[in-house]
Amino acid sequence: METLGTRIRKIRKERKLTLAELAGDRLTKGMLSLIENDKANPSMDSLAYIAEQLEIEVSELLEEVSTSELRELLEKVKSIKVPKLLEAIDPQLERLQLIEPYIDRLPISYEAGQLLVLYAEAKYDVEKQHWEEPLDRAIHTFKKMNLMNDWLRAFILKSSAVFINHNYEESLNILLAAKKDMELNHYVIDELPNLDLLYMIAVEYLAIGMDEEGFGVMNEAIKLSKEARIFYRIDDLYRLAAFKEMMYGNEQDLQYYLKKLSQYADFTDDVTTKGFILFAKAHFYNSFLKDYEKGNEFAEQFYNFDAGEGNKTMAFYYIEKGKSLFGMKRYSEALEAFEQIDGFPKIHHPYDLSMQNELHAYKALCYEQQGQLAKALEEAKIGVDIVEHFIDTPYKQFINNTYEKLKKKADGR
Repeated sequence: METLGTRIRKIRKERKLTLAELAGDRLTKGMLSLIENDKANPSMDSLAYIAEQLEIEVSELLEEVSTSELRELLEKVKSIKVPKLLEAIDPQLERLQLIEPYIDRLPISYEAGQLLVLYAEAKYDVEKQHWEEPLDRAIHTFKKMNLMNDWLRAFILKSSAVFINHNYEESLNILLAAKKDMELNHYVIDELPNLDLLYMIAVEYLAIGMDEEGFGVMNEAIKLSKEARIFYRIDDLYRLAAFKEMMYGNEQDLQYYLKKLSQYADFTDDVTTKGFILFAKAHFYNSFLKDYEKGNEFAEQFYNFDAGEGNKTMAFYYIEKGKSLFGMKRYSEALEAFEQIDGFPKIHHPYDLSMQNELHAYKALCYEQQGQLAKALEEAKIGVDIVEHFIDTPYKQFINNTYEKLKKKADGR
């Protein structure tokens, strides 16, 4: 079997390069001689440098794994189910252990690209680091093979990993670079990954406060969905639109998008969307119209809604129930409701995070009504600190205003 050193030596001679010319400024001639005689193993960085000097892919230097073996490995890795939770460490660790022995020998192929994506996802979940290099290799692999849908999905995954760490601008720039590349080179992309791209760009524009750009891209995505006559992402897009109208206080437009969502939910029998509509109504009446009786009515409808096991997040019920009880001056009951919240789903957008952390402001106002001003200030400050670096929203304003009001009261002003 041909060794790595033999392969490097043969290609170097074909390229008519001397050892000194190949060594360049990154490897000594002596070290390269050891590698060519299989007396030293190069690092991946050194191997990448050698491949660059020889004007070939790294995979051409490595012993490639057969396509059938890669297909078998890919099926085995995919058979390990990973729940959509960041805490799903054990199955991701199992995936890592399966792929690891092959990672430096993967050729340019569809199967290799998919394995690199899965490896990057597992690296992120298990280690929270060292995930970018395999994902960039996957992006390169898909582009090399003209698999542009997979190329775009890998870019979206890279952006999402950055977004989760709240690096919103960097995340957006990754997607805008991909979109620019698509437009300049006229890549043919299917509607589904294209809708994913537009939806994520809209979400990330909004995360950095560029509302006009975000809503512009959102409308572009809705238009594409209608023209292509597909429902993919339409529920996400209408939810985003409804949230926008809610925050801007546009009740008529909010009702329009909730009606659209209701039509979608009825047609598809989507329980998640049906639950969202009830929650959105409770939230709008509580947080924006301050009609707490009506808010309580929809909160109870949400509670009694049969969404199936695991499809309804009770934290959303308890926060709205607590707000309704606060507005009805039932402060002890409100605090009891808030205490039932043991955490929200893993959500990372500033809109959602600010909305969730209204909880601290409402708890503070309940403590104030009970005469516990020091405790109220402490609770309000928690909310202020959490939303400090987020963009301005009605939620952030309410949290900050609550704290300032309590501070003035404590100072006797």
